[in-house]
Amino acid sequence: MPDKPFLTIDEQVRLLESRGLGVDADTGSTLMREGYYSIVNGYKDPFLDIGKSKKAGEDRYLEGTSFSDLYTLFTFDRELRSLTFRYLILAEAKIKTAVAYAFSNAHRASEAYLLQTNYCDENEFASARKNGANFAQEIAGLTSVLGRRVSNSKSDFIVHYRNSYGAVPIWVLVNDLTFGNIEHFYNLMKPKDKSAVCKIIVDSTGRTGSHKLGFFSVDDARVSIEVLVKFRNVCAHDERLYCAKVGGRKNVNYIRMVWMLERYLTENEFKRFIKDLTGLLMRYVETYAIKYVLNQIGFVELLQKSTDGSLFE
Repeated sequence: MPDKPFLTIDEQVRLLESRGLGVDADTGSTLMREGYYSIVNGYKDPFLDIGKSKKAGEDRYLEGTSFSDLYTLFTFDRELRSLTFRYLILAEAKIKTAVAYAFSNAHRASEAYLLQTNYCDENEFASARKNGANFAQEIAGLTSVLGRRVSNSKSDFIVHYRNSYGAVPIWVLVNDLTFGNIEHFYNLMKPKDKSAVCKIIVDSTGRTGSHKLGFFSVDDARVSIEVLVKFRNVCAHDERLYCAKVGGRKNVNYIRMVWMLERYLTENEFKRFIKDLTGLLMRYVETYAIKYVLNQIGFVELLQKSTDGSLFE
């Protein structure tokens, strides 16, 4: 397949016009500022006429679609990533703290996390994970990552503990670990330590009095932490968020993630998140084309629930 030729901004605009997309005086400057690939290739799908595209052998847009429709969806998604990332960071902090506290409380030695005997055994791992992962490799991989981080990290607080005390406890090291590292760590904890993590999260979010959220199983935590890690990575890497689906079968969309995220936020934090999200949605659903797209994936239903108060009943 031949390489696609370089196109000037004027040529990019003419190409979009030839495919049935309405352009205006700002189209060229927007493409120069944001990039053709980011806007068009990233956000064209909801606006394509599938039948005409197949017949033409290249993209053809639905009648009446304009470049501003694509760009509006692009800017909505950018704002959605920024907003969502803010609350995912709050959840990440609670999870990291709970994992480090529960493990440290059960295993008091400073570098107990480097000993494989302080994690689950093979039978416990197999009962919790049904995806055929190799237990020995998982355990060795985690302790190897933790050991390298202790030895090689240039973070000031790690260097301080390493030089001053000769060891770095997990409640210090956790601040230098990724969310993905913590997901891996949680999955390999002993069952009783996982239960302790869940209790700490319930206590720290103040959800103990909620019939809906007061009980939190270790498996619920495993699934939801995996989902939150994946959505955090979508936000951090500037990937499309509004239509993202994650999980083993790609069956968790943004709206389902929101309900999982609720578990890790205090009631006030979650209400503030929904208020911020509602404000964002209300600004964008005024555009018919965007409202149609958002309705298809459940955003409009979320907006209705939050504005009529039923979300918090």
